[in-house]
Amino acid sequence: CCQKLEGRSISILEGIEMLRLSLLLLLSASAYAAGDATCLDNPNRDMCKDAEDFYPKTDVTTSLGMLCTAMPHMSGCSVKACCDDANCNDVAAKYCEPWSLIKNICSTQYGEMMTGMKGCSTYNKLCGKDVATMVAQCTEDKSAPIPSLPSTMKSLNNAATVCGANPPSGSTWCTASPCTTSDAPNCKDPFTTLSGACMADSKKSECAASGWTAMCTADGGNLKKFCGSEFTAKLDVGSGSTSLAHRASPASLLSLVATAFAVFAAF
Repeated sequence: CCQKLEGRSISILEGIEMLRLSLLLLLSASAYAAGDATCLDNPNRDMCKDAEDFYPKTDVTTSLGMLCTAMPHMSGCSVKACCDDANCNDVAAKYCEPWSLIKNICSTQYGEMMTGMKGCSTYNKLCGKDVATMVAQCTEDKSAPIPSLPSTMKSLNNAATVCGANPPSGSTWCTASPCTTSDAPNCKDPFTTLSGACMADSKKSECAASGWTAMCTADGGNLKKFCGSEFTAKLDVGSGSTSLAHRASPASLLSLVATAFAVFAAF
């Protein structure tokens, strides 16, 4: 009626109970794995609260790579370039979070609204305009985008106005990142060029017109790469995060199942 396991007797009833628990774990793991597809179809469910289960940060980073390979002159890609550069530490860590970076480009509420780009497709399904969603990363404070980040078009137009064909004497921001006309081939990093011009003279009309002044007034202390040292950082009051990072992932559940079956097989 019994088997020996690590010096004690295991009854048949105990073995059956272990098998039952193993099956329950397997079913739970399968349900979470199914969430990968179903949360993209309908993110307005409790099981979809933590995108790390079905759209992890590594995948968000892959999406960002697609976007910035296609259009490297976007303002959000200038921010990402600093975040990717080990020598650029003048952008706060919160603005280098993958979810913050992708909102700069894909969000219809805050960002560039590049909803038609392939790199934004998953974000749009989870957090897009008029999408009913329970995905915490769509709205949580700790992955908020840069407030009032100048759009690429505004950066292009205003950087070209500042630098143009006859840049001001001694304008190192123009020579470091030329912007002769308001199109991408002739203005490869318009947001950085515009920021350089406005850091040199924040009273330029282009600074307010582009949104640079509003951005730096909102949180310039956390964006010294683009705002300089004139502005102060916004004080964060709690993250208010509803992330469920502590919840068991599908991989960990499957690992538990494998362990349980291994123990049961030893009977």
